[in-house]
Amino acid sequence: MTTNRLQLGTFGTNLAPGITFTTIPGALTTDWSRVTDLAARAEAMGFEAIVPISRWKGYGGEHDPHSDAYDTLTWAAAVGAVTHSARVFATVAMPVVHPVMAAKQMATIDHVTGGRAGINVLAGWYRPEMEMFGTNLLHHDRRYDMADEWIEIVERLWSEEAEFDFEGEFFQLHGAVSKPKPLGARPQIMNAAMSGRGLDFALAHTDKLYVKLSDDRELATEQVANAKRQAREKFGRDLEVWTFGYVVDGESEQAARDFLHYYAQEHGMHDAAINALKIMGVEAEVAGDNSTAARRFSWVAGDGGVPLVGTPTQVADGLEWLTDVGIDGCLLGWPLWEDGMSRFADDIHPLLVSRGLRAAL
Repeated sequence: MTTNRLQLGTFGTNLAPGITFTTIPGALTTDWSRVTDLAARAEAMGFEAIVPISRWKGYGGEHDPHSDAYDTLTWAAAVGAVTHSARVFATVAMPVVHPVMAAKQMATIDHVTGGRAGINVLAGWYRPEMEMFGTNLLHHDRRYDMADEWIEIVERLWSEEAEFDFEGEFFQLHGAVSKPKPLGARPQIMNAAMSGRGLDFALAHTDKLYVKLSDDRELATEQVANAKRQAREKFGRDLEVWTFGYVVDGESEQAARDFLHYYAQEHGMHDAAINALKIMGVEAEVAGDNSTAARRFSWVAGDGGVPLVGTPTQVADGLEWLTDVGIDGCLLGWPLWEDGMSRFADDIHPLLVSRGLRAAL
């Protein structure tokens, strides 16, 4: 059980260029030494989670970001073998990974990590990937009908000793069984959801609901409280609500904003962002206008996450704001990971400790 009011994690260290669509020197690459180094840095600061992005095909454009990506299941097993405390997640697109395969792989990761495995499940939205696998992208709500069956199968394989048959609309299994079982409690389940049907799926099945948070304090507070209330009232479950953000800090606010402009505007992969947002707007039923320049800049700057931009004090203010609206955890990313994490450890983490958001290391 964590003693931290705000849990933290890293997001997207399994692919290039991470959560920032930038061409600046030093942006994230898929060098394995960097993956393990960033995991070690996260653990040194007591981060609770390491979460990858599932991407099988890039977003096109001149530089095709996220085309260079590690598979998240084998990645999680390997990262889990060289870490000691953080929960290591595998991000799994349910339409293209069979539940029997996923159940066995996740149990394996759980044994490798000594019970620290987590799974971030996706119902699918990126049509070019689905087509690459020869899989039809279902209508939005139907994806969650499939997801209900998928997660039921996985949880039964994790918990039931005897073989079982499953006759569903999307999966038909005969003599299904999986051993070894996960260690102790099952791997934690995470899911990002905003829509009605998707949100119901997440509230019913997940331990960590991953949300795109409103930047209005009152609306954000209501958003978080409503999700937790619905989980209790509809499904009798308590769950954590997480979000994600990108950190751009500097000696002054202007210095941080100048660097943000440098990597995201002057050297941003805007053509790829346009491609991604166009598909997301059509397929994912994401709230908001994905055609605006502001939305595109947010995607290039940090995958549309919460902007934590400014001095170390201002970044700490932003993370405290998240805690105040009820967020339990925040995944983080940086345009220059090693430099950014070093400054976070030296300049920002102590501020979080002094404010009671994080325990002293």
